[in-house]
Amino acid sequence: MKKMYPFLTGILCLVLILSACTPNVSSSPTSEQGAQPSGQTETSGEKVVLNIWGFEGETDFFPKLIEAFEAENPNIKVELTEIPESDYVTKMDTAMLAGEGPDIAFVYVPRWLKAGKFLALDEAIKQYNIPFDDFNRGAITRDCVFEGKVYCLGTYTGAIIMVYNKKLFDQFGVPYPSATEPMSMQEYFDMTLKLTRKSDNLEERIWGGDAQPHLWWMDWRTHISDDGRKIDGYVNDDPTVKAYQLMADMRKAGSAMTSSEGSLVQMEGIDLLVQGKLATTIIDNIISIPAVEQAGIEWGAAIVPTEEKGDPAWTTTWTDGFGVLSSSKHPNEAIKFVAFMGTKGNELRLELGDMPLNMKLAEKWVGDSEGRKQAFEAIKAARENLFCPGYWEATALVWDAWTSMTEEGVSAKEALDKVAPEMQKLLDQSWETFEEASR
Repeated sequence: MKKMYPFLTGILCLVLILSACTPNVSSSPTSEQGAQPSGQTETSGEKVVLNIWGFEGETDFFPKLIEAFEAENPNIKVELTEIPESDYVTKMDTAMLAGEGPDIAFVYVPRWLKAGKFLALDEAIKQYNIPFDDFNRGAITRDCVFEGKVYCLGTYTGAIIMVYNKKLFDQFGVPYPSATEPMSMQEYFDMTLKLTRKSDNLEERIWGGDAQPHLWWMDWRTHISDDGRKIDGYVNDDPTVKAYQLMADMRKAGSAMTSSEGSLVQMEGIDLLVQGKLATTIIDNIISIPAVEQAGIEWGAAIVPTEEKGDPAWTTTWTDGFGVLSSSKHPNEAIKFVAFMGTKGNELRLELGDMPLNMKLAEKWVGDSEGRKQAFEAIKAARENLFCPGYWEATALVWDAWTSMTEEGVSAKEALDKVAPEMQKLLDQSWETFEEASR
């Protein structure tokens, strides 16, 4: 999965991911939105070979998808090339520069859309009756929609939610958190203290939650301005500083595992939760739900906290967004495959037990599981993210500030104030690179 943040590197097969810096789309695509292949995207019926480029985590599902597509389209053969994620952008850039890119690829960076490297799919959405309005709003607009046009489609919904161990909540007499009404960071801090059992013996320890920088699971607007161009003054404003201080204080208070405890326990997150050692964890649905269901524990799901009480609910979501390169020699056949992802691909995800991108199909994924129902309700709350091409590059320095807070005892205010100016420089550079893409 596309890497969205350092904490999930190596965990997410799922991490990733994502005009002006306002929500990318507010309505269904129309035929006026962007250049399309002329007329209907009819395929020739001749023997065609399509090349797809992706990387591990976003292509694990593709053998099944390709098998189903080729069964319906025997004249089209699909060949998949997996590239290490760390090399993916460089190899794509090199290939596109030489005009030798694949027919279909994962849309990893928005500057490719700015530069016109991918075809808009708005006409295909109409032609193939793709249920765009049923797709998870946050996931489909994150990487696939740019300046009102749709450039990629996906098959699943990945999300960050809070997963909790019901047995521990019952043991400590703590009410279950809401699936739809977020608690504030202060309320989260207070709740995890009530779910903590301290002991010098790590075998007897129970932690209330896990504490990490919230830049990867909270609304980006908590760290940057609404136009996506300012980070200094936002990443270190009072609400964000307080949220980081509370997270750091969780480790001091013993309600979250410290680095030294982690090195001794050699486990974290969902593994601790299923063993009854951790009451709550903020994690992706793709890893966590199969884990708790396989373990057979009583579990629940809630929407993640917000910085302050009353802030709008937020759920970070994404999908496996693949699009058609404008240099494809077989654009109509390639569009047909991507359209297949948006229709039959979602159905196949459901058959395999995954949450589809199509939220109407996802209702069937819920079944009679109370935990899945709660997860579905939390994920359904996803909204459009604001657009910012350099978010991950700029916010990477938050991890340096976090180390200062948790390992050196530096206050969140001091740590964030120190890195904010350099973060602003990185953000400015990212915008310059993005704007140069179309020149």
